[in-house]
Amino acid sequence: MTAVLVVDGTGRGHAICDLMTRTNPAVTVYYGPGCDVIGDERVVPVPSIAFDDPGTALAFLRTTPVEFVLVGNIDALSRGYVDVLRAHGHQVIGPARAAAELEASKERGKLFCDRHGVPVPAYGVFTDPQEARSHIRSRPYTCVVKTDGLTVDGDGSIVCETTGEAEAAVERFAREHGDDFRVVVEERLRGTEISIFALIGGDEYLMFPSAVDFKRALDGDSGKNCDGMGSVAPHPADSPALRERVRAAILDPFVRGLRRDGLDYSGFVYIGAMLTDAGPVVIEVNARFGDSEAEVVLPSVHSDFVALCRSVLAGGLGRQRLITDDLVRCSVALTQGCLDPLDPDALPGWPFGAFAQGQPVSGLEDVDVAFYANLRRDAAGVPVTCGGRVLHVVGAGHGYREARENAYRQVRRVSFPGMRHRDDIAIGLVPSGTGEKAPTLAGNVPSR
Repeated sequence: MTAVLVVDGTGRGHAICDLMTRTNPAVTVYYGPGCDVIGDERVVPVPSIAFDDPGTALAFLRTTPVEFVLVGNIDALSRGYVDVLRAHGHQVIGPARAAAELEASKERGKLFCDRHGVPVPAYGVFTDPQEARSHIRSRPYTCVVKTDGLTVDGDGSIVCETTGEAEAAVERFAREHGDDFRVVVEERLRGTEISIFALIGGDEYLMFPSAVDFKRALDGDSGKNCDGMGSVAPHPADSPALRERVRAAILDPFVRGLRRDGLDYSGFVYIGAMLTDAGPVVIEVNARFGDSEAEVVLPSVHSDFVALCRSVLAGGLGRQRLITDDLVRCSVALTQGCLDPLDPDALPGWPFGAFAQGQPVSGLEDVDVAFYANLRRDAAGVPVTCGGRVLHVVGAGHGYREARENAYRQVRRVSFPGMRHRDDIAIGLVPSGTGEKAPTLAGNVPSR
């Protein structure tokens, strides 16, 4: 028997814990702060652990030895969790603080890619709002405006249709950040987004299946960007040829760049890219697995994940083989929306503003596959909401249509006051015929 600690508290974290226990019958996963609604006796929540204080993890580890720690949350990573735990003698998987800056600062991520030959859109970085507006007006293309640092609910990126919208985005960030104003203004690319994942250990990496993430809050791929309303894996464009192109154009130079810059990086990387006519172009670098992509990618993995983690720590990851099944999976995020849309004074709900918490959730026992995020048990032991994205429901099938139908069948079994979700996750990926597994890209496949 062995024990590990996973530092996270999202649907992604639950999916990582599930992967560990599902593929290794001898592991107990301590999950901090975790979620006390998870019913697996081998996934033990540690609510005393806080993302902003690695000392809380050290306190736990003093009384509960583990083989290694996996840090999966960017808030923890950006605060140097990995550095602190390693300094105290623990084996840790995750990028050190300097490496996590590739996500924590969009400017840093862009500069890194530029320096190491990883394709990115044309961009500029600005600390003066007037200079940013002048740059936008001088561009022959529409823009995406991104605040440089981490943001709540993933709304720090505004995809603009016009120059006026881009200037308004600059003004918004100037109001919100004041003297700390710093934005990246980049060319808006046209194509189809793809979420690329790899597990990195030393100079080696293991590529995981790709996915489509539906980032927009509303049906029809409209509304604000948020942390994600659902995902589908594998990506419809996935093929051996595309995987090799992604390796050559993105992952190989990315990993070489980590070594050349001396960045201490282990664990997952999630690269958001656009498939353009000129090839894949990176639009964001994330120093952890994607959420909500983890909920559709990780269930497909059947390799012993604890063994893969050991290879990350000891070397030899390149000799490992990733075993996956051939099922398609679709996830739908269930979020805490408005309790009464007819009441003008009601809280708007996530991700539009403030939202109610503590709403009782029913039907969880009737769902085949779900990954819990902002759920907790109240004093009476009832599962209640405690945040914006409450849980992710997952359906699997032999094609996109079957996976989507199975996901929404599970959605209908869950209820809580104000429950909101998109009704069109994967609908653009469903082929017009039946029995077809790999449709052409169409409909609501995200693009920007």
